[in-house]
Amino acid sequence: MKTKLLFSEKNQQRFYSVLALSLFMNFGFAQQVIGEFPTMDGGLEGQTATTTVPSIGSTGTPSETNWSVSSTSNSSVRTISDVPADARSGNFSFALAIAPTKTNTRLQAPTPVSPLFQVSTEYTIQFHYKTDTDPGSFLDGGIYLNSTSGGVASDITNAVPFVANTWTKGYSTITSGSTFNNLNWAVARLSTPTADEYLATVNFDDFVVYAGPYDETAPTAVTTASAYYTENAGTSTISWTAPANAADATNGLVGGGYVVVRYASMPAADNDPNQNGIYAIGNTTTNGTASLEGTVVYIGTNTTFDETYVSGSYYKIYAVDKAFNYSEEVTVADPTLGVAQNEISNLRVYPNPANDVLFIESNNQLIDVVSIYSLEGKEVLNINKVQNSVDVSSLTSGIYIIKITSNENVLTRKIIIE
Repeated sequence: MKTKLLFSEKNQQRFYSVLALSLFMNFGFAQQVIGEFPTMDGGLEGQTATTTVPSIGSTGTPSETNWSVSSTSNSSVRTISDVPADARSGNFSFALAIAPTKTNTRLQAPTPVSPLFQVSTEYTIQFHYKTDTDPGSFLDGGIYLNSTSGGVASDITNAVPFVANTWTKGYSTITSGSTFNNLNWAVARLSTPTADEYLATVNFDDFVVYAGPYDETAPTAVTTASAYYTENAGTSTISWTAPANAADATNGLVGGGYVVVRYASMPAADNDPNQNGIYAIGNTTTNGTASLEGTVVYIGTNTTFDETYVSGSYYKIYAVDKAFNYSEEVTVADPTLGVAQNEISNLRVYPNPANDVLFIESNNQLIDVVSIYSLEGKEVLNINKVQNSVDVSSLTSGIYIIKITSNENVLTRKIIIE
């Protein structure tokens, strides 16, 4: 994704620190907190690992917190796994298979509480699945009601061609029935006309339901991002401005919110969470260049949050809609880009802004390497054994990051080229 990197000075935070600290502390929750039906816990991050997921059938009481299957005897595999390697996003995923001699089984999300499903309403059931044999028309998505004829399900459509043992995005768009009772779930259903036609185990993750047709359009990115921290209190406060169309029920963030990922070094443009990924705070992602690890530190609808200050941190901020489409990110960073405990002493970089030449006054220290990066994280200049100046005439006007290394000590600064 494209990256916009903005830095603020320390004094920007003074006005906001007390208010932000008191109102917007980010404590973190395992349960899903955004999405049109967040209690569904579509990333399964609020679940408990088990190989014996319970059933809720036609006479059972639906659960508002736990995933279930329609029948234990119809399910040869009914496992919630807490193994990151098995999951698409986060740590948890679900595995389901039809038992021999049976013809169907259902994976059932927790019953929504607020809001509730509405009758005669168009919904899209969207999830990612992985298996070794293409289920084709044997895999459906729907909203199912027991003890009535009001359940609706239909064959999934793959957003991309099926590839064995690779996560595939599938969805079904249906119109809910005209009758509802308290026995209702969003489901992924495996079913065959005759027994033993399809017995492969299917893994599921990133399950989401939203009103309206299938949506794969990313929302508009956040704006006016700023990063600042309360140095004395040891608190980082990250804030941003919502997209202008955030309140648009069709293309905005109604039912969505924001996800923030923290990195310990400057992330590249492709260091991102999974599109449509449903994470919990504390989950990690290693997508993209150099498999750089990022930690999810915020999920919610506020446009600011606090956490314990960690020197030198970078934060990618995403707007996320009700279908869990992620916007382009905006990246902010600790204003110090701090490695203060290891910083080069008595070093001066000037002028700033610069034109053709950037001078480095280093108090007779040998500069091993000077690297300059664009705001997208691309290295645009690299010079070894620098004496006291760097020719920057080849750079176009704009904002860059300069990284100076001397005897394993590092100094990183923002510079402007005119």
